[in-house]
Amino acid sequence: MTIVVERETEVNSLTSITADVVKSEDFVIGDDAEEQGKCRAILAALSSEEIGAMPDKNMPLRHLRAEDGEVDKAISKLKSTLKWRKEFGVSEILAGSDEMMKIFSVENATGKIYARGYDADGRAILYLKPGLENTKDEKNQMRHLVYNLERAIASSLRKSGGKVEKLNILIDFEGFSLWNAPPLSSTKETLNILQNHYPERMYRAYLCNPPGYFSVFWAMAKPFIDPVTKEKIVFCKGASGMQKVKEAFPNLEKLEFCAGGKADRVFDSKEYLSTDFSSTFDE
Repeated sequence: MTIVVERETEVNSLTSITADVVKSEDFVIGDDAEEQGKCRAILAALSSEEIGAMPDKNMPLRHLRAEDGEVDKAISKLKSTLKWRKEFGVSEILAGSDEMMKIFSVENATGKIYARGYDADGRAILYLKPGLENTKDEKNQMRHLVYNLERAIASSLRKSGGKVEKLNILIDFEGFSLWNAPPLSSTKETLNILQNHYPERMYRAYLCNPPGYFSVFWAMAKPFIDPVTKEKIVFCKGASGMQKVKEAFPNLEKLEFCAGGKADRVFDSKEYLSTDFSSTFDE
């Protein structure tokens, strides 16, 4: 598959960062001298192998900001994420082997997670539809989540010309019930991936028309959500709630009905999985 080959080439180029690159001022980024100095300290604490495993040059800064500028914590979290990416097989997920694509064809069949459209600043929208859950293999579910997170990030970067590396999450609760709600273990692992391994990637999470009984599920999940993530969660219920979404995503032609938009084309999983990795559905 051409798309897989192109993506694999991109992954290989990203992982070609070496210790020599660290010496370049282009690698040490930040808004001011203090942030740049802290990024240098983070990089100095990494091995050559860890530096080579970083997916992009902004990774140290994201972890630094996620830890409120605390260098030691940022180093610990970044090292943990690099170890997780290796053990979880993120590079294999991105390479799109036949085995992985078979997994994604099953996990993605109902359209429970996919990227579609952007906000006004070029951040991709990642739709999560828990009511369409169709499998019980937690590892493959998380692989599918990571595939879509990486795809949404790649789409944001392409759409913005490399200026935006964040995404929006929009959760559609149609069909959701306590009977098909994900187990607590899946919820905890989803939060672990989002908060610990993709810090500073989520711009906002919009929860569209959650049912009244969602409060039970929310009560169980809330203790595992860190304060920074909580501040980014927007509950959108009723007309006033939908207005919040419309203000965030002014292109209603590309926004789905569940969020008050007008996009009426039904999601096609086969099309989505076969199109360019750095694009969202129905571009």
